[in-house]
Amino acid sequence: MRRELGMTIALAVMCLGLYLSNPDFLGQSNSINTLRQISMLGIFAIGIGFVIITGGIDLSIGSVIGLTGVLIAKLSSSQAGGLGYSLWIGIPAALGVALLIGLGQGLLITRLKLQPFIVTLGGMLFLRGVSQTIAEGGTLSLGGSPLLHLANGGLFHVGSDALIPYPFLIFLAVIGVSTYALHFTVFGRYVYAIGGNRDAAEYSGINVKRVETSTYMISAGLGGVAGVCYASYIGQMSQQVGIAYEMYAIAAAVLGGCSLRGGEGTVLGILIGSALMRVIDNGINMFQMPYEDADGIRRIWRLDPNWTFIIIGAVILVAVILDQIVHMVQARRRTRRASAGAAEAAPSLQAAAAFSAAESPAARAPDREDV
Repeated sequence: MRRELGMTIALAVMCLGLYLSNPDFLGQSNSINTLRQISMLGIFAIGIGFVIITGGIDLSIGSVIGLTGVLIAKLSSSQAGGLGYSLWIGIPAALGVALLIGLGQGLLITRLKLQPFIVTLGGMLFLRGVSQTIAEGGTLSLGGSPLLHLANGGLFHVGSDALIPYPFLIFLAVIGVSTYALHFTVFGRYVYAIGGNRDAAEYSGINVKRVETSTYMISAGLGGVAGVCYASYIGQMSQQVGIAYEMYAIAAAVLGGCSLRGGEGTVLGILIGSALMRVIDNGINMFQMPYEDADGIRRIWRLDPNWTFIIIGAVILVAVILDQIVHMVQARRRTRRASAGAAEAAPSLQAAAAFSAAESPAARAPDREDV
């Protein structure tokens, strides 16, 4: 909880700084949109968190999000290029495909012993190509589909804005189920055990292949749920949707305390990491600093939007470096404690050995010459 507390403080300081820079940061419209963005990122960041905790990686989740939206638009849109089926057919079909993708990748990794990086990297490119083929290199519009109400609607309307958007409610449900599964079930303990020491987990009787495959299905399934939300938010889908989303998810998970070595991470931490990523993204657009030029004219300096990926990339590198430093410090502390414990135990062991030798029957027996 120490890391989560530190990240929460950092998030609060960042929000305060952005508010002081630009009071519109906490305005109703921007706050609701930021909450919506945090929710949609958090949904699939939690999914990839399951994979990372087992020591794996999923680079295909962005393409899963894009493919889910493209399938919904293709099956359910009444616009040009759509098949016009009901959303009750389009959404389950798209989510089913997402789960099958997770199952397929999990089986390739666990049964054929392929590296997760290579499998999911190939999956990322393959699925993006499938999306491009379905959309025929263009865009599929959802038109006036009722699905659009999912992202724009919500509870407690003030003017045209819903104070609690539906994606946030979905995010809360994902948080609740994931927290229970990861922290209060045998499955969750298995996930941590595999990430901590895969061989030891296998020797202890855990079905490592089944659990690991399940985490890839969870990741792809939550990617599909996020894809439904993004489809309703964007309103038109193409192969471009989902590009680099996996980087945001990995950064959110790592910032939230998930170690890329596996065995560490919490749902609360991923939530905080998702909030940090979206606040940083939004802050690049909202941050401003007033100044006066040489002629005394008041001007406003803003961050260059082209810096977005520079800043996010730097955040990822800093998070990984800090994670490595923390592990190095912890390893040194464990070594020192083990050495100190061994040094303290040595005199006691020597005294016990001497006492045992003195109390042995041979030591107590009289010498034959004395008799």
